Amino acid sequence: MVETVYFGYLTIHPWELLALPFYLLFIYVIARRVKARNIEKNPLYKYYIWGLFAKIAGGFFFVYIYLYVYNGGDTTAYFESSMAMRNLLATSPSSWLLNEFGANSPEHWSLFSVETGYPLRYMYFDSQTEMVIRLVNPLLIFTSSSYLLTTVLLDWLAYAGIWRLFLVFSDHYPNRSKLFALAILFFPSVIFWGSGILKDTVTFSCTGWVVYCIHRIYVLKKNRGRFYIPLLISLAIIFFIKPYVIFALLPGSLLWIFSNRIAAIRNSAVRLIIVPMIFVVSVGGGFYLLSFFGSYMGKFALEKIANTAIVTQNDLKKEYYHGHSFDIGLTDASPTGLITKFPAAFVAGIYRPFIWESGNVVMLISGLENTLILLLTISSIFQSNLVAFFRKLFREPILFFALSFSIFFAFSVGITTSNFGALVRFKISYLPFFLCALFILIKRQDENVEFSNMRSLSSVRGLKG
Repeated sequence: MVETVYFGYLTIHPWELLALPFYLLFIYVIARRVKARNIEKNPLYKYYIWGLFAKIAGGFFFVYIYLYVYNGGDTTAYFESSMAMRNLLATSPSSWLLNEFGANSPEHWSLFSVETGYPLRYMYFDSQTEMVIRLVNPLLIFTSSSYLLTTVLLDWLAYAGIWRLFLVFSDHYPNRSKLFALAILFFPSVIFWGSGILKDTVTFSCTGWVVYCIHRIYVLKKNRGRFYIPLLISLAIIFFIKPYVIFALLPGSLLWIFSNRIAAIRNSAVRLIIVPMIFVVSVGGGFYLLSFFGSYMGKFALEKIANTAIVTQNDLKKEYYHGHSFDIGLTDASPTGLITKFPAAFVAGIYRPFIWESGNVVMLISGLENTLILLLTISSIFQSNLVAFFRKLFREPILFFALSFSIFFAFSVGITTSNFGALVRFKISYLPFFLCALFILIKRQDENVEFSNMRSLSSVRGLKG
């Protein structure tokens, strides 16, 4: 008998708690084999199992908070809509194939029935949210349609991209691997908000895959062919869920890709000209992509972002936010008006909510984290003069990549988001990059190795994983 969907209510059943240890044991056995296979060649794998189960634990708490504290949200809506898709597969595989790989059209919507349940309309007819449903619903086959177990399974799969992001940064700067583990694998808000059935969980993992594949193909230049497919798949998933992330990735990625050729140029004056040119061309290309694919960008489309920012700032005054919102004072939707609000938007995207703006325990934890990030930023500023900062920035492409990606992303989120709950969730896609950049910039007495030596070490170690 096909299980029907009751929209608006989910819970954790006793059988799910009984099944959970078996799922965890299975995942642990696989993870232990992965660790055993790689740890002799790469000691970084001592963090592998700890990071995986930290993420799964974050998913468990995420499920509990959203079911019994928040009483649902986008994550439960994604799951309920995925339930309808899973039920459609059980009743009519051909109809499921049309919905899984075809258009999210009214004709395909009509293939659902009372027996299967219907995906939520605002989810189904939004191409970006519907893409998450397409990705998640096959997992329900292996979890007996359990919300908790599906979250655990998604976390396990998503961890692969996050782990590879950690490998890339740690392979460049081995002496700072503990700090990178904190930033990428164990940072509380990243663990919590990046472990639910949400867009951010999927896109953050795919971003990790993109970074890893770029490094393998264009920096290490080893076994290139096997990494083009995961690179293209990851970019495609990001494009269909959050296409503006690709724009944020573009400038730093191009400079990173061409870093070896730039470094081979002996004339420093020519290098000073080429680097800004690459940046300008990549930004220009990014704006062209944003314009060309504007219909997929949602509120981040060029023709909408200014109006979205104004509407967002006006909307924050509504009573239903109960004070969990902020105002950067945007009143002018022109490009000049947006640029003048860059500092306020960036500060909001990175450092807010402040401790005194915390309205609950979850926000308080985020406020404490943001205080730590602010102190790290101040420390990095005092330890480097402006000339040394830019010299380091252009000598170490991965640092440029991490900063350009996180700064642009933080500005975009800060200027188009007014609710602290949404803000702390969106931050997980770029916050680890910003933290890693800070850890690279902060000087340490026990680390005086130049980046060129780090890259040589990376070539020897080969980023196994």
